[in-house]
Amino acid sequence: MRTIFQLLRLRCLTPYSLLLLYRAKKKHGNNLCFLLKFAADYYGSETAMADENTQLSFKQLYEKVLRLTFVIQRKIQNELNNTAVLICNNSINHILVLYAIQNLGLKLALVNDKLLPGDIFKIIDKQAGACTIFASGSSIENAIDIDDLLTHINGGGKKQYYSKNHARVIFPTSGTTGDIKLIEKKTGEFYWVQSFADLVQRTAIDKRNAAYIAIPVSSGFGYTALLFTLILGKKAVVSGAKNIITVAGFLSQQKVDLLVGVPTVLYKVAQQLELEKHAVISIISSGAALNKTILNKLAGLTTNIFSLYGSTEASTCFIADYTQLSLDSCTLGTPLKGVKYQIQSLLGGGKELLIQSPLANASSGSGWLATGDLVVEDGNGGIIWCSRKDDMIIKMGTNIYPIEIERQLLQIACIEDAYVAGEKDVVKGEIIVAFIKIKPGTSFDEKLVRESLRLVLSGIKVPDEIYIVDYFNYTSTGKKIRPARAISKKE
Repeated sequence: MRTIFQLLRLRCLTPYSLLLLYRAKKKHGNNLCFLLKFAADYYGSETAMADENTQLSFKQLYEKVLRLTFVIQRKIQNELNNTAVLICNNSINHILVLYAIQNLGLKLALVNDKLLPGDIFKIIDKQAGACTIFASGSSIENAIDIDDLLTHINGGGKKQYYSKNHARVIFPTSGTTGDIKLIEKKTGEFYWVQSFADLVQRTAIDKRNAAYIAIPVSSGFGYTALLFTLILGKKAVVSGAKNIITVAGFLSQQKVDLLVGVPTVLYKVAQQLELEKHAVISIISSGAALNKTILNKLAGLTTNIFSLYGSTEASTCFIADYTQLSLDSCTLGTPLKGVKYQIQSLLGGGKELLIQSPLANASSGSGWLATGDLVVEDGNGGIIWCSRKDDMIIKMGTNIYPIEIERQLLQIACIEDAYVAGEKDVVKGEIIVAFIKIKPGTSFDEKLVRESLRLVLSGIKVPDEIYIVDYFNYTSTGKKIRPARAISKKE
């Protein structure tokens, strides 16, 4: 009953829907499948998911997951104590396998299939104990083929299986450093309802019809977005297409009115949807900080824009709306209900954000999670993100935030994008290295760039070295990866 009372916070749910949730919870316990059961009973024949190849109703989704669970259970009946490693993409077939593995109550490690093979093997090697690997068309030895599993249920298999076992999900994260960490989270519990109810109220996403999930479902943010569409009865639209024109056409066909994703992908999608004059009502960005260029492009579709701050360890903690973002695109906004925060001064300089919430994996005995993010207070009760703690540059004893320099570089007419980092130096401790991408059709004059920076920055903050790159690479959650100097040009 405690779960039902917590769910009353979601004002979009009716008394009847809460009754169905109670029944689903009674049948499936804390297993994630109770959400699938609830959605099947309440939303029924409404469309739950769509990709370029398949479209499923909530009822079909639940039934297919139960049948697929039976197939997997028979397939790995001697390996049910193993950690399941799912190498997946944003397709309905892979999402079905994700739900089926969780329905078995197995510990599940989600891995983005776009990772390099070496990184995939690193994640597998880091798992504790034996693993059972699920992949599609993979060269990984002894992996269970996802496409083969699906032929059993598509061929008419009707037997079903479900478990009340409590599942756990492992999200591998590496950020921009390449050092892989395994973050384990509980699923099925409702400790996140208070924050989610607040998020729904602030964004009105319960009023939207179809959400395009523009972030890998193997990430904490993408996975959570899937769960929210189940609760709210919204169509989750996913796409594996690489061509952005194809993606935009598919979104128009599916009448998507909510975009959920990382800034870099949202920028490309917004650019194309604007050309096609497709109306979007709301946009939710997360995974990385927005910049002014991306914010302005998104505002061409709608100003109903929200930026979420969080991490795999902390989950979503803060939300900022367009009014706040237009003042500073790096603002965190305000905390969601149930979230507490502190700002702690560090011995080496800078102030780190600490989080405490029911969702956070606490990193100390006090229950506070050290985020590793450096922030400043804006004087109006707001918090501005500055840098990762490891990215702060200490040059000749002065603490320098890369974002401060990047912002000024982006104000220069010829610069389309920029990345600033520190590099060890015997004399200065660290020097400032800037990587910039030049706008097409413009010319670059390093002397003029330096003169422009000196007008707005103290001399010590002007980059010591400037390199031109043709493009930037990003992590799956939208964070920019430092370019290798070997492939950059100094001009």
